[in-house]
Amino acid sequence: MFGGIVRNSVAAYYAKYYLHGGNELISPFLTTGVVASVMAMLLAGTITRYYDKIKMFRYTQLLTFVAGVAMYFAVGEQNIYLAFVFFFIITLLGDMQLPVYWASIAEAVDYGEVKTGTRVSGLAFGGILFFQKLGMGLAGGFMGFSLSFFGYQADVKQSPSSLLGITLMMTLIPSVFNLIVGLFMKKYVINDKYYEGIKQQLAQGETA
Repeated sequence: MFGGIVRNSVAAYYAKYYLHGGNELISPFLTTGVVASVMAMLLAGTITRYYDKIKMFRYTQLLTFVAGVAMYFAVGEQNIYLAFVFFFIITLLGDMQLPVYWASIAEAVDYGEVKTGTRVSGLAFGGILFFQKLGMGLAGGFMGFSLSFFGYQADVKQSPSSLLGITLMMTLIPSVFNLIVGLFMKKYVINDKYYEGIKQQLAQGETA
């Protein structure tokens, strides 16, 4: 989530300054991301009917990492059309995990009930919301610090250093977080098959 917030927050700067599209390019560029995000939700629902959702989560994060790195090297300044294509693909892949993310919280609550005999739905969802807000705050602070560090100045021609910072926050930096999440999810045990067993245990009253 941290990386996604950084990428989406800096997208307007990327369109305006790195792609040299000015304010006119910001709206269509951001709209591309919104459309891709909506399509990601719909596509994720379809895929998870036939494919394990945790595998989908992991592989889409790894593919987002690959696409982000490719965008850094492939998209040059003013290469507007290619930037739109990459932004659409990255957002589509990156946001496909969101429905799985929320479903996994409920499944983790069930897992905890089976293992401990205690159901902590409120604590789980409350904790997730807290850390979401914390992540959003940290991401916003990180972006502001990074823009300042790289020498960004509003509404003027940006220096090479500033453009580099904007590009890194749009591509490589968020991609590193996608890679970390993708690798971490390899250790996540509550896949579809495992969760079916949990549901059976709960239905039979088998808790710790």
